Amino acid sequence: MPSEILINSAIGEIRLALMKAGQPVEIRLYRDHEPSLVGTVHYGRVTSLSKEFQAAFIDLGHDITGFLPLALLPKRPGGKPKDLTTLLTEGQKIIVQVTADATADKSAKLTGRVEIISSALILHPFREGGFISSRIKDPARREELKIFVGTLKLKGMGLTLRTEAQHLSNEDITKTANHLIRHWTRATENRDKKKVPFLLSQGGGSLLQILRQYGSARHDKMIFDQPAILKEAQNWAKEFAPDLLDRMALHRESLPLFEYFGVEEELDRLFDISIPLPGGAWITIEQTEAMVTVDVNMGNARLSNDPAKQRLKINFEAAREIFRQIRLRGISGLIVIDFINISGKSEVSNLLTVIDNLIQDDPLQVQRSSLSAFGLLELARKTSHLALGQQMLAPPLPSPTVATAALALLRRSEGDAAAKPGIPLTVTAGSEVIAWLKTRPELLNKFTRRTGTTLDIKEK
Repeated sequence: MPSEILINSAIGEIRLALMKAGQPVEIRLYRDHEPSLVGTVHYGRVTSLSKEFQAAFIDLGHDITGFLPLALLPKRPGGKPKDLTTLLTEGQKIIVQVTADATADKSAKLTGRVEIISSALILHPFREGGFISSRIKDPARREELKIFVGTLKLKGMGLTLRTEAQHLSNEDITKTANHLIRHWTRATENRDKKKVPFLLSQGGGSLLQILRQYGSARHDKMIFDQPAILKEAQNWAKEFAPDLLDRMALHRESLPLFEYFGVEEELDRLFDISIPLPGGAWITIEQTEAMVTVDVNMGNARLSNDPAKQRLKINFEAAREIFRQIRLRGISGLIVIDFINISGKSEVSNLLTVIDNLIQDDPLQVQRSSLSAFGLLELARKTSHLALGQQMLAPPLPSPTVATAALALLRRSEGDAAAKPGIPLTVTAGSEVIAWLKTRPELLNKFTRRTGTTLDIKEK
């Protein structure tokens, strides 16, 4: 199935869309005013230890505290003590990596098992050995890579060959592995001479986070709409992912990138409660405080003259759209799906097989229950980032947040300025949007630099 990564670099945010067969299956927003720390590696300091939770709280700097379950410290020879808090002391310096961003009521989640990532390799500074991704299925290639990784000089570190590594030459794997080792060595040398805490590795902002997470030879293209961002991505790829260079391209169509590929249209209806299915049925998705509920409705669908086959086909169609919407909206936590009731063992087995294949396609961890007698299926999905609804909608009504409205205004204005270059542009906006932009003058300055046009915003 053909796939593309679209990277729209707008003022104040970078938006990403993962396309499969011409349809978006994942959308992410990386906003300058709420940066994500996922993947960043820090040299922090232990501020307190909790025997109750068997965890440590780590100062990462900039008033950010992380929560480190002590079971996620690097493995060491010998058995673990019963009380893991004896492994650390308050005030101790420690290297940690962020696995999930902080939320309103929770600290950032951390691990001590650091991973330095490229598109095809993962370096494990605190874990020895060579490892092969379970997604590399060809037995002959697995054995070949297993033998090869055993010949690499890893200086006491470990290396995992990701799925993309199966398509690389041994020479390319060696070059990238050596670069990752040099990068880590430079990052950690003389660290105790610096003021702790500080960022140690894998910072660099939204674009580099995108490239580490989504840069993959599995995608046919990575399409950028700004030449400077493409250049920055190419510079990263030369060192960390040379296999991606020939897949990176600049969007050259007259329509903006997300409009050209239909992503803006998808965003406009992303939070609709009711989603029609091609065969005439529909699903509804509703968010409650405790869970997300999904209901499958038969409607006027006519997919078969056999009632049993009709119900099963609608459930198949619904399952595919439900899992697309879950990933597209970034839904996580407990999800309960009410399928159209089916009773035969073979029908239930067939539906669960389809669902298991859809779970396998999801890059995040998803667990499911069995189908209940009432046609209910429970899912638990873990994620490390905010759902799109949390970023784009202001509670309690589904209206855009002030940030979303302000950034959309800048995007529209940039298009208007391109149509009339050099002519001062006047637009209207609500008082909250104007106040938000006034506190961020760098965005308006960037608008002027990029368009050559001044923007005057008047209150509605």
